[in-house]
Amino acid sequence: MVTPMDRGYIVNDLPNFLQIYSPEMCYSKLKIPSGFLKFFNGDIPLAFLLEVEGPARRSWRVVREEIQEDFFFKGGWPNFVQDNNLEFGDYLTFSYVGNSNFYVRIYGKYGYMKADLTAIEELELHRLDEENAHATQEEALLADQALDGSVNSGVSVRLFEVVMKKFNFQKMIFNIPAAFGNKYMKKGQKFEKMATLLTDGANWPVVVRGSDRLKFRKGWREFVRDNDLRVGDVLCFKLIDEENFILKVRIRRNPNLNEV
Repeated sequence: MVTPMDRGYIVNDLPNFLQIYSPEMCYSKLKIPSGFLKFFNGDIPLAFLLEVEGPARRSWRVVREEIQEDFFFKGGWPNFVQDNNLEFGDYLTFSYVGNSNFYVRIYGKYGYMKADLTAIEELELHRLDEENAHATQEEALLADQALDGSVNSGVSVRLFEVVMKKFNFQKMIFNIPAAFGNKYMKKGQKFEKMATLLTDGANWPVVVRGSDRLKFRKGWREFVRDNDLRVGDVLCFKLIDEENFILKVRIRRNPNLNEV
């Protein structure tokens, strides 16, 4: 992440393109539409600065790569994906400011701008209320969900949601979003704790370990196998017992399973 760009423009009047996020297609690189290349006036920059709309005005540097006459955001793009907790079905608008700079808006699958932390939490809370019919208790929980403004938008210190990607199955290690993990570990110090993952029907002991970022390790393979997780499935984790590190997990199956 780098220093944000200065803004003095009207975003809606800028050339822009839309991308619906799919982990299979967009996690490692993102194609710049061929029809958009004309706005670079024949001089496509070697790197771009992507600034995400929000109070923090955070920016990421990405390096472009040419592959068979197509151009992609490549180097640094996976960091952008992870830091912004992009999920299957999110859509992004890229407005070109000029001078290698893009202004990015990120919208969740329900149409809310993900930089609006309050709206995101209220939306997630409302969904949990409907599933559990515990509106009063969930509203009380929301009041306790202080956000860490230095990390991923839309992720609280008690609640996070992640879409399963290919790399989650390759080494059977699951990266916990920094917004959640930073509350429980000090940078540069090793952290290890036994956690419990609960679903409606069972529970799994899982080792949580890390020094720069927390990860589910031993026991995660069994959780994935027993719940028949697939690429594109969405996991919603809610910390219900901080002392014993117990997390309630809800699984939303990928509705486009045949497409991945």
